[in-house]
Amino acid sequence: MIEFIKGEGGGNDFVLIPHKDNFNFSKFASRILRRGFSVGGDGLIVMDGKRMRFFNPDGREVPFCGNGVRVFFYLLYLQGKVKEKGEIKTGAGEVKLTCNDKGMVGALMPEIEIGRRMEDGVMIYCGVPHLVIHSDKVEDIDVEKEGKRLSTLQNEGNNVDWFSKDDWVLSVRTFERGVEKETLSCASGIASVSYFLMKATGRKKFRIKTKGGDFEVFLDNKLANRLWLKGNVKIVFKGNLLEKEESWVKEEIMI
Repeated sequence: MIEFIKGEGGGNDFVLIPHKDNFNFSKFASRILRRGFSVGGDGLIVMDGKRMRFFNPDGREVPFCGNGVRVFFYLLYLQGKVKEKGEIKTGAGEVKLTCNDKGMVGALMPEIEIGRRMEDGVMIYCGVPHLVIHSDKVEDIDVEKEGKRLSTLQNEGNNVDWFSKDDWVLSVRTFERGVEKETLSCASGIASVSYFLMKATGRKKFRIKTKGGDFEVFLDNKLANRLWLKGNVKIVFKGNLLEKEESWVKEEIMI
């Protein structure tokens, strides 16, 4: 049996398991994250102390997931392993986080870089690449169809985010690479959209609406290209996968 924990942040749901030596996390992710056939989820979080590894449903390991790191931190907080403020190590560097007893978790997002303008939008980098596109009505976008078309502009693939703006309130929808569909929210996508508009408008904060819930984003006082993202997180349930752990041991390569 393999013990796991299920958590979600802004409707972005994750399976969390402890680090195991000689374990095929990539293969495990592609199996356990299949909705309808197993636990299901938008990503697999491998917990190694205060270090997080993240795997998409296609089995690919990626350096960062904003909602994922918020869920992981809140779990550690509930377990008494971190205080209200702390840091988590990710493939994109150390991430500072804060939380409270009500599940409001904030993360200082990785350094954000505005890349080149493209025919459909602007490429933004926030731990992972995002193509950011303005839309008058995000609810009218065929995210599945357009996302698949636009998510291969980078060699390693890219996420695609559509946004509409009403004063300081933004509506955002995201197609995530690796998940290969729309997710209810995406923290790095929200951060990418927000930072792009902050630079364009001079605003220092926005409220974000997604299908998975509301977020707040604001620039860090000392770091011009970093922003804080805050939203609710829940630990949903614990369970046991009724498969032998030996099934997921990496095969040795014979030389």
